[in-house]
Amino acid sequence: MTDSTPLTTANLDARVGRRQALRIGGLSVSLAALVAACGDDRGGDTAPGRVGNADPILSPPDYAVNNVVLLRTASSLELTALAVYDTAKGLGVLEGSTAELIERLQANHQATADKMAELTVAAGGTAWTDTNPWIMERAIAPIVEAISTSDDVLRDVINLAITLENLAASTHQSLTGILTEPEQRLATANASAEESRYSAALILNAFGTDNRFSPALVNEDVERTPENTLAMYAINSTFGSLAQQELIIGEADENGSRTTFLLATPAANSFIYEELS
Repeated sequence: MTDSTPLTTANLDARVGRRQALRIGGLSVSLAALVAACGDDRGGDTAPGRVGNADPILSPPDYAVNNVVLLRTASSLELTALAVYDTAKGLGVLEGSTAELIERLQANHQATADKMAELTVAAGGTAWTDTNPWIMERAIAPIVEAISTSDDVLRDVINLAITLENLAASTHQSLTGILTEPEQRLATANASAEESRYSAALILNAFGTDNRFSPALVNEDVERTPENTLAMYAINSTFGSLAQQELIIGEADENGSRTTFLLATPAANSFIYEELS
């Protein structure tokens, strides 16, 4: 029997699990909860306090999360990848086979975005034709800023591209389990498989066949590269992972550490709701 309970941002976590959307290591403003001491003779506000100058934490709106919202979100991620690739091309570091591969991937992402738009309209919604604003502002902008001052821009651009392809693959995989119509589920399942192959193609093009299989597949440790970044592998695990994607980029500090970004599949704060235009 199918559960007929409407899916909203208020109950979404119970069905698909809450994920941290982004945490920027080294750039984050520290937040700490200050719990008021207990006691009958103490007055004032009992709400947790805050330390630092970060913007107030806002609860996501309690909008309906339906097939249209999920498909619009899928479109937004495809178009975000296109925008990032355009930015990467503007940096002037892509040449030869790498530049040719990026052109092919852009065409494929556009085709997938068009398919998601078509399915959105078929589901009775309005197609989304722009990037994902939350991801662009909270993730892509600081990532691009870190790359702009990097000691190896090409390395960071390639690793960002691989990370985005893996994120897109995970997103489509997660949507396959949430969407309700067979045609929609088939489209996202196909997109997930395709974008996993895009990631593999980028890795093999950049790092060669030595990076085909992750040591984790045979229970060995995955070590950092000599530049203290993550080693990328065409096949990371036995099954497709929905875990957050880690990206280490930027210029090394005096300790050899670089900026770490953690990205996860879209959730309540980054869905493209029907209320958004």
